[in-house]
Amino acid sequence: MKKLFASGTFKSVIFCLAAIAISIAPAYSQTAVETKAVLFDNFHLESIGNANWTITGGYSDFADSIRAMGYRVDEIKNASVSVSLLKKYDAFVIAEPNLKFSSDEESAIVEYVKGGGGLFLIADHQGADRNNDGWDAVRIFNSFSQNFGMKFAEKWIKKEMPIKGKFEQNDLTYKVKYCGTWGGTTIELLNAQAKGHIFVSDQNGGGAYFATSEVDKGRVAAMGDSSPFDDGTGDKGAVDLTDGYNLLDCDHRQLAVNAMCYILKKNPADFPIKVKFYYEGGKLNAKAGEAKEFPLTLSNQSSKDISDITIDFYRNRPFDEKTKFNSIKVDRIAAGEKVQVKLPFKRDERMMFVLYTCVSCGSDKTANIVGFNSIMIGVPIMFYVDSVHENDYVNRIKMLKSAFEEEGIFFTRSKNPLDDYNLAKVDVVAISAPKKGFLPKPEEIVSLMNHLKKGRGLMLIAKGPDSQWGDNENLNELLKGLGIPAKFVAHPEFTSNGGKAVTYEITENPFIKLEGGKTIQGESPSAVEIDQNALKASGAQCQVMTTLPGSKVPVGVIIDYSKSNLGFGKVALFGAFHLSDQSYQMNLESPTNLFNMRMARVLSPAEPAFASTAPAGQQSGKFIRGIAKAYANGTLFVEDFGVSKEIKILHGLSEEKALVEFAKIKGKLVKVNLRPDVSEPTIDSFAAIECKGSSGK
Repeated sequence: MKKLFASGTFKSVIFCLAAIAISIAPAYSQTAVETKAVLFDNFHLESIGNANWTITGGYSDFADSIRAMGYRVDEIKNASVSVSLLKKYDAFVIAEPNLKFSSDEESAIVEYVKGGGGLFLIADHQGADRNNDGWDAVRIFNSFSQNFGMKFAEKWIKKEMPIKGKFEQNDLTYKVKYCGTWGGTTIELLNAQAKGHIFVSDQNGGGAYFATSEVDKGRVAAMGDSSPFDDGTGDKGAVDLTDGYNLLDCDHRQLAVNAMCYILKKNPADFPIKVKFYYEGGKLNAKAGEAKEFPLTLSNQSSKDISDITIDFYRNRPFDEKTKFNSIKVDRIAAGEKVQVKLPFKRDERMMFVLYTCVSCGSDKTANIVGFNSIMIGVPIMFYVDSVHENDYVNRIKMLKSAFEEEGIFFTRSKNPLDDYNLAKVDVVAISAPKKGFLPKPEEIVSLMNHLKKGRGLMLIAKGPDSQWGDNENLNELLKGLGIPAKFVAHPEFTSNGGKAVTYEITENPFIKLEGGKTIQGESPSAVEIDQNALKASGAQCQVMTTLPGSKVPVGVIIDYSKSNLGFGKVALFGAFHLSDQSYQMNLESPTNLFNMRMARVLSPAEPAFASTAPAGQQSGKFIRGIAKAYANGTLFVEDFGVSKEIKILHGLSEEKALVEFAKIKGKLVKVNLRPDVSEPTIDSFAAIECKGSSGK
């Protein structure tokens, strides 16, 4: 690493001039002897509940970035914080603690900073009290942070991606254009030494999201959310972590480096992220079955050549051989140069998934980098689970949600009524047995008919004898209202098994074939009874899908109305619920999951519902109408009936000129005409926006 001060004499001269220069240039001199080590706290429950902010878990990539700067990274696990401990380190990082520091520990931290140490405080939103002891990170930090001229606000700001407030242009925001929050807090600045650098938007309450303070000889950085530095991994099986660190749409990795440079009194320009990459055109879209090549540009920002480069591409999960689908080799990237490669791509089914791009550099492993963005293939399926009717089992489908995410299918469990508006963009509706007294209303049955007449799918799922919640008679009344000649009855060959999972055989059928297995798991069954004469008269066809082993009594059937005189889509009737967590047995590779995912695709219409227009009276035509609220980084934010919508604009303008164009429509009622290819919901320019004058808001 290049030293900024070559001699003690020169250093003394700089120190004398510091009082004059401090207002126009940052100081990078180190006032204490460097230890070249950074300490992370892991003694105050930074890894509890859903948190995992450790150097071997969710903050492992952050720790690797610090190591790439030339520092050793340690963590404290089994000892309290003391001055004697902290003085062995150049900086101390505390990420969302959930256990209050003792008064002695707080005093040690304050003394350490005043003596020249660096401190990074990373909070979360108010109420993120993961051990329920009354102390969240906001309250814990506020016990001592006011010594540094900062106080964390006792609030919960909404998700803002990207943050649309002010970005100060200085070393703290060096090469940082985009930053986000998944829900955090802001920092109140209490004196002139505390300064804000990134601010959330006024619509989100305003306030400093990223701030710093100089305290005697030391420095403090503060962040209002822990998610931007989370790499999505957990060292203890943590779930629902957010990979903000490697999100290609944001510069959180650079922000982390800048924060560390500040508290370490270094120049961020001396610690470049050695390799960066981006996909030409930003968003990656393809049609189902279409062969494409996505251009990927890699740049070497270091002062040395980098060679022996491997680029691996993964679906949804990085570094898992089961999810890797391509790999590209690059021999060498010269210092300061760029190289472009092309990723060949083709998928036959419509979906959306997370593309992880993992760059490994054989000549310099500190240049390794991971980034992710999304790929949209056609218009993904929308699967809608009804829960407004107090339905059976719908609170036990966590694995189903994960399965749909893995499959690239949109999923929602809705408490909204079954009306035309709520079903406008839904491909498949799933309704399990409603609770007694919660029969769908007549107008809801009409909306379900309208849904089926568009060729879309419906799945009705009965309860078995081991469930005391739902009422199958509600489903039978619904079937009668829809004119479907079927009903759920007690299974003649099954009484009870105490609520354990039940095995079902998949029959030979033209819809679903599973490789390596013909059985799935489910809850206890009812049977499906079909009026074959009425079904034949309608022109529909029925296919038995599942039975108990060795039985001929149907438990699951598909009724195909595509060639009937009703014009419906496909209807699946299941006497057993096989979407539950018990049915999955915690295994997303199980035959049960494969059956469920393929069933969702079988029931989906050829014409994607998500690409359709909303019904008249709500939102008609392929456009969005509302108040132009904000614009940032190519995205226009329109408020339509109180709901915020994001529309990506392709305008060919610089960001500065785009903001000038946006100023002409801000606060006014606008109509934004979308492209016919709704898998890429963009408009061509600001000129395509029809402005209707002042909104009065």
